[in-house]
Amino acid sequence: MSGTVQSFELPARDGQLVRGLRCDTGTGPVGLFLHGLLSDAEGDKSITLWNQAEQHHRSWVRFDMRAHGRSDGSFDEFTISRALEDVRLVLSLFPDRPKILVGSSMGGWVAAQLATENQLTIAGAVLIAPAFSFMMQLFLQVQPHERQQWVEEGHWTFKSDEMEDDFTLSYNAVVDSKPYDLMGKRVNYRCPIRILHGRLDDVVPATQSVEFLGHMPSNSDVELKILPNADHRLSGHIEHITNSVDDIWPKT
Repeated sequence: MSGTVQSFELPARDGQLVRGLRCDTGTGPVGLFLHGLLSDAEGDKSITLWNQAEQHHRSWVRFDMRAHGRSDGSFDEFTISRALEDVRLVLSLFPDRPKILVGSSMGGWVAAQLATENQLTIAGAVLIAPAFSFMMQLFLQVQPHERQQWVEEGHWTFKSDEMEDDFTLSYNAVVDSKPYDLMGKRVNYRCPIRILHGRLDDVVPATQSVEFLGHMPSNSDVELKILPNADHRLSGHIEHITNSVDDIWPKT
């Protein structure tokens, strides 16, 4: 990158700070990486995309949503609404410039939602194994008596092979997620969308991305690539992500 690397702290409405790193060339498009649930801005995909931006002299941002990484907040407060608020806050640093969103898993869901908001000047999005509506899906996966316990106690703890530690999700997070169900509505994106999903994904099935694509109007610039030997993390397939960013990056 030809710009200066700067750390930033942005106060959310509740006073908690969203922390991240940006390098701004001062003009043109800006790329942002949106991490997944219980991940952060220091993962392999995030760092690789940051380095790619440096090689191409592009403006880029990586940051932690609240309750993740170096940003404030505890996980029992986390909701999709708060995640969306955090990303909009970072986007406000570049109000009139085109933005490219790259979202992984939960971050893919957030990116897909934000790309529907025309006032944000989103110029394109790459969705990596997007976990659309995963909170409601988690709720429906537990047994009926467990759901009742979740509602009554206000939280439920999951044991996950994908995560190093167990994690507890509030029932408020489930209720909050309902308005952002992109699987139950027809969405017409005005920017290019690229979806990458591993056929071996045992966290978010690739069939979900196929179903999502089926909701798109025929004239949408939305493409889905199913990678036959890839898992949820797309381990060993990072070049597909960087190539997708190159594909939709606005030409100047």
